[in-house]
Amino acid sequence: MINNRFVLFFLGIVIPMFLAAQTSEWVSLRQGNRAFQRGDYKEAEKHYRHALKNNPQSSRAAFNLGDAYLAQKDVQAALEQFENIAQKEDHKMLKAKAYHNIGYIHHILKDYGKAIDAYKNALRNNPGDEDTRYNLVLCQKQQEQQKQQEQKDEKKKNEQENNKEQKNEQHQQKMSENNVEQLLNLSRQAEQSILRRLQKMRQPRRQNTEKNW
Repeated sequence: MINNRFVLFFLGIVIPMFLAAQTSEWVSLRQGNRAFQRGDYKEAEKHYRHALKNNPQSSRAAFNLGDAYLAQKDVQAALEQFENIAQKEDHKMLKAKAYHNIGYIHHILKDYGKAIDAYKNALRNNPGDEDTRYNLVLCQKQQEQQKQQEQKDEKKKNEQENNKEQKNEQHQQKMSENNVEQLLNLSRQAEQSILRRLQKMRQPRRQNTEKNW
């Protein structure tokens, strides 16, 4: 009898508290959604946080909080929020939506590899999601274009480096040719100087016929 009374008393306390928490959570969610719709994302974030405080297991509040972060361009906070949902959530539809948003964030950051992985995970949980499928195909195409552009840039860089090396070689060759020419000129000048000296030496010396008395 004592045990039954204890259980009933305990439930009598917990149930109203639980309902109050649920009511507060839904009120905060509605307030957050209204703020989000009018573009006041910071206010929406505050209400979603309050909803999570009342019910930390609320997937809806957690998901909407991620959307509020994303709307404020706080992509890192949004990414962490959606990744947390994707890891903990058992409901396949919510899991798929979380992976879709993870893919979207990586997609806009042009990290196509991670985006493709996330989109594929979203489709594993919800194969019929056409938006995710569209994003996946678009992302794969953009990844291929990125690779082609990187190859073109690498080829252009190599060509520029080769042209630079060729110009350096040509410059060095020209410098070398100039040095040889300078040496040849010096050699010619020295030769001409020696010839002039020899010519002077070959001239006969004239004797002075007059005597000094």
